[in-house]
Amino acid sequence: MQIEKLSASLVKLESYRLIRAVRTGLTIAIPILMIGSFSLLIKTFAGYFPMLAGIQELAELLYQCTFGILSLLLTGCLAWGALQTQDQPLAGDWIVPPAAIMVFIILNGGLKLDSAGAVGTFTAVCAALFTSFTYCWLRRKLKDEQFFTPGADYNFNQALTAIMPLLAVLLTAAVFNEGIRLLFHIESFQDVFVLLSNTLFRHMGRGFASSALFVFLSSGLWLLGIHGSNVLENVSRTLFQEGMQINAAASAAGLAPTEIFTKTFLDNFVFIGGCGTLICLLIALMLFSRQRVNRTLAKTAVIPMLFNINELMIFGLPVVFNPVFVIPFLLTPLVCLFTSSLAMGLGWVPMCVQSVEWTTPALISGYLATGSWTGALLQIVNIGIGVGIYAPFVLLYDKILIRQSQHQMSELAKLLDEQIEQGKPLNLIGAHGRLGNFAKLLAAEIKNDLLQKPIEMGYQPQFDGQNRCFGVEALLRYTHPRYGKVPPPLIIDLAKETDQLQTLELAVFEQVLHADFSGIEAMISMNVTVDTLKSEAFADFLRAHPVAQGRYCIEVTEQNTLLLNEAMRQRLKEFKDLGYALAVDDFSMGSTSLKYLQSSQFDIVKLDGSLVKNAQENASGRQIIQSILYLAQSMNFTVIAEYVENEAVRDLLKDLGCTHYQGYLYSPAVPLKQLRTVIRKIEEKK
Repeated sequence: MQIEKLSASLVKLESYRLIRAVRTGLTIAIPILMIGSFSLLIKTFAGYFPMLAGIQELAELLYQCTFGILSLLLTGCLAWGALQTQDQPLAGDWIVPPAAIMVFIILNGGLKLDSAGAVGTFTAVCAALFTSFTYCWLRRKLKDEQFFTPGADYNFNQALTAIMPLLAVLLTAAVFNEGIRLLFHIESFQDVFVLLSNTLFRHMGRGFASSALFVFLSSGLWLLGIHGSNVLENVSRTLFQEGMQINAAASAAGLAPTEIFTKTFLDNFVFIGGCGTLICLLIALMLFSRQRVNRTLAKTAVIPMLFNINELMIFGLPVVFNPVFVIPFLLTPLVCLFTSSLAMGLGWVPMCVQSVEWTTPALISGYLATGSWTGALLQIVNIGIGVGIYAPFVLLYDKILIRQSQHQMSELAKLLDEQIEQGKPLNLIGAHGRLGNFAKLLAAEIKNDLLQKPIEMGYQPQFDGQNRCFGVEALLRYTHPRYGKVPPPLIIDLAKETDQLQTLELAVFEQVLHADFSGIEAMISMNVTVDTLKSEAFADFLRAHPVAQGRYCIEVTEQNTLLLNEAMRQRLKEFKDLGYALAVDDFSMGSTSLKYLQSSQFDIVKLDGSLVKNAQENASGRQIIQSILYLAQSMNFTVIAEYVENEAVRDLLKDLGCTHYQGYLYSPAVPLKQLRTVIRKIEEKK
């Protein structure tokens, strides 16, 4: 129960706009991080082999245009991510990412490339969020008419409107930076953390307490997007590097080393895999996470992290601004500090006597630093402890991702219902912000899953007044591995918006026609939308799959968009000649529905669901049902009532003259392997 409460709290925390903005921006930056990670890896590896100098130069160029200006790139990505969290899109918002980069340059004290890399990530976050939120607030306060130029280009008018809020944002940032500079006597906002860290460690000696504080601050800064290693570089060099020099001199003189807490000690026994001992998180993700997105990221990050290059994990998962991983990210390196200092203090593992390049993989680095295999063994112990610390938080993160996804799924389904009720054109993928992004993601995953494995189908039986099964409707179902069951209308709409609906419906027909319905003496109905019905590909498919008369039925949905001209009448007749019965879904007494009956091609009509659902309360609805039943008797077609949920509705329909039913009173849609059992049990109730 406590875990569930914690999970719910973290889900709520991650729903805050600031957290979502950072997450979205870092997701956009993943390609940059991947290229930068691998270019750094190749550059480091090629440096050991003179014959690879050309490759090293190429990797250096890629490194400089990615990690070399990472803060500038992140500023633009984060600003765009913040825009995606706006409730409504803002006209002319294209100016925000470049404006955020300008603010970053101001807070950085000018265009200084030496602090435009990973060292400036916190400044990038501040610049991006401040610019995006402030600019959008100011922009909405202005009226477009104040800057409107008749006859001018639209973008020109938007550019004019952007001048005043942009200038206000830049001036505010400049005044703030100048205040920081005068107050702390430093060059810019970027240098504040360096000043504070140097002051904090100024009078501390080299021991467990100072090492623990160093580890805690370095990890804590990284959680805020601040490059802790760079901020504390002066502390590391003056306090801990000196210890390494003392040990090296003692070793050269044939004496025993005396300093446990050295820079090499911290790099190789505490920060294994980089800050936060992230190699432990990597292993925990691969062992315990069931979320495909996490496992894919972990697999991608394996090679760089073997060489302690962890930016892809830090910003890609992400770890920064992620409340779930705060505790293990801070705790794991502190525990490793304790176990490692204890092992060396007790003499179980030799102290570090050899400096090791920071990109040296674990186990090798442990051996080289101590000159003993026990150094590698200590790293294994630390990694095992770290994996154990991270594991429950990985499982918790999985639960949070599932909750978030399910919440977004329900919001997307709600948006679809609203668009249908309001008569708006359906456009889920074009929705602004995270719902639109989630719709795109869901559409891509549905396409990938449905076309790579058998389609999940449900079969709902239909019964007459004597409980005899006369028909079965084949219904599309889809259970997403992370989001759970996806509502069928949502599947259909997303497939339609991505031009995959025809492919999907043909795949459904193919699967149903080849399914084994032996022992089921009933007509099998399959749904098809009008666009697919009109396509030549669908006609060719049916020509290649003629069936026995009365065995299969084509049920037309979205009939309001079907033009029943002579060509379509001939096509429907051809389908009937191929053995397929024809049915109309959601039939009412509207003019479009009545035109269907005039074609004399349809054998079955299914009552509009709203008529059946409201039949008990709505007298006009009951009269419409009676009118349709009268037409059915005179024109010789069958009427089926869907949404028959209880006996009262069934009995009312029976009194009105409707004797064919479908609904939860009898059975929901079930897998094919259960269908025969369900039909038999219901028919035995005659």
